[in-house]
Amino acid sequence: MTETMRRWGAGLLLALLWAGPVGGQTAREVEEVFWQSVVCEDAVEMRLYLEEYPGGAYEAAARECLEAGLGLDRAARRLVQRGLGAVGQEPGPVDGLFGGPGAQTREAIREWQKAKRLEATGYVTEEQAAALMELGRAAQEAAQAAEAQAAQEVARADDAAYAEAERTNSAEGYAAYVREYPAGRHVSAARAARQRLQEQAEQQRAAEARQQAQTEKYGRLLQMVRAPGGRFTMGCTREQSNCHDDEKPAHQVEVRSFEIGKYEVTQELWEAVMRTNPSRFQGCAQCPVERVSWDDIQGFLRKLNAGGGRYRLPSEAEWEYAARGGRQSRGYEYAGSDNLNAVAWYVRNSEGKTHPVGQKQANELGIHDMSGNVYEWVEDCWNANYAGAPSNGRAWTRGDCSRRVLRGGSWFDRPRNRRSAIRYRYSTGLRSYRFGFRIARSLD
Repeated sequence: MTETMRRWGAGLLLALLWAGPVGGQTAREVEEVFWQSVVCEDAVEMRLYLEEYPGGAYEAAARECLEAGLGLDRAARRLVQRGLGAVGQEPGPVDGLFGGPGAQTREAIREWQKAKRLEATGYVTEEQAAALMELGRAAQEAAQAAEAQAAQEVARADDAAYAEAERTNSAEGYAAYVREYPAGRHVSAARAARQRLQEQAEQQRAAEARQQAQTEKYGRLLQMVRAPGGRFTMGCTREQSNCHDDEKPAHQVEVRSFEIGKYEVTQELWEAVMRTNPSRFQGCAQCPVERVSWDDIQGFLRKLNAGGGRYRLPSEAEWEYAARGGRQSRGYEYAGSDNLNAVAWYVRNSEGKTHPVGQKQANELGIHDMSGNVYEWVEDCWNANYAGAPSNGRAWTRGDCSRRVLRGGSWFDRPRNRRSAIRYRYSTGLRSYRFGFRIARSLD
């Protein structure tokens, strides 16, 4: 049936209805006949019905047909619901579903229509839908802006919490961040950092346990002294006499806290670790081990640290800092006169041999025999002077590394050759009954 025919048929039917009931039909029956003859999609017919039968049996259906003809999709209906909410109505869930007569959205539309002094049908017209959608868009944009602002604030708080966890850099700090922001932007990084720190802590505990076991194994033979960090002038200054060129230029060095042997490594300790005794002056367990080369000492340290220890040779800077007692001093440790020749000196000083460690007075740090018993190997490679030397107290591992440095004077040396600043160098494989060493250990 064409559009023209539908309109003509509806008009004809209305004309007949206006003429009054026929054939004994009631008004209700006539309304029923008319409604059955119209098409829901035809807005003209729906309006004709509403005009003819205000409050009729099919009023809600006709208005629903008119509203459906507006072509509002679900997104548009959600905007209508948002618009109703923006003006204080309660349309229910913003889901794009209006429901039938009596539904919450229908009642909200009706109340809004009343407030606007419009016909309170509960169904929107084209103009009403447009107005409510505009209100809905504005409300949606405002809500989105508020959500974005809230998200930014959460993100800033999230970032700040993670930055604090990074600052403290502790497993507890990262765990606290994850608890507070379980879906945070940095959760993966925080968990990874916490895992790393926990593993490091476990490794540290294991290392400490091994170190404790090692200390218990060697007991009194591993006595260490803590040297607090500090700054000192390394080398021979202008105010000092008997300086050698390799002790210059004097320079400032910042030494971090470390531990150093209270005594030189004794024959007893060497034999406990290596099961041998290379010393010339044997028979004195508490005398320093001698006739050990720098290379021999590396083997000793490997065995000593096999259980997880961190013992090493001190750096040249650490040795001098400890020899000076952590302050600026010449660091002499001997008795007697400098007017004796070499042979007479060692005979008078030590009876021509080493002496048991700890017999001489300790220096300010509680360290014994830094000079006057045996030369002590250190970690550093040989350099002819201090030009370019490290200023952080670490070993200088550039230069002639086939030769390493020894510090301190031996039982054989005159006093002037046993100053804190004096330096010696020998091949890493050379052994002498004047060469020994003491060990050190980092605290970090």
